[in-house]
Amino acid sequence: MKVPKKLKDEIKLFCDLNKIKDIDKFIVSVIQIGFNIEKYGNAPWRQEIEVEKIVDIEKEVIKEIEKKVFITDDEKVGELMEELDHLRERITTKEQEIINNAHNMKSLNGEIESKKKEITNLSNQLEKVNKDLETMQKEDIIPPPVDLYGDDKGGWWGSNLLKKK
Repeated sequence: MKVPKKLKDEIKLFCDLNKIKDIDKFIVSVIQIGFNIEKYGNAPWRQEIEVEKIVDIEKEVIKEIEKKVFITDDEKVGELMEELDHLRERITTKEQEIINNAHNMKSLNGEIESKKKEITNLSNQLEKVNKDLETMQKEDIIPPPVDLYGDDKGGWWGSNLLKKK
């Protein structure tokens, strides 16, 4: 395989800086890594190597086979999926509670405004009645209170005072 001169010079410079002595071995390992990324994708994975020894008794030949096995923890993935579903349900529930609370707040705000108007109306009515009463007392339309004891001695509604003040 031909490697372009510029790339080969960069690789040699890298190897010199990192004190890599076997440049050809380094190039092969980098190519293998790049190929694996292209083949399996650039995703997190764990690699385990199983070595099987097979002994053929008739021929007394020992073979070693290397296998690259990619292992995922299906149980853990399942647990995480269940937790994700549970959290999504909780989010949906909380969103519904927020919507319900917003509707309740609107309703309560409407009631508060209604009560404020009622209070204002009643305050205005009370003020008007007080003004009317004051006017009637000034114009002597309403007679002064009657002496409860009827003795005209000047006592004031059960008071022990002799003179009205």
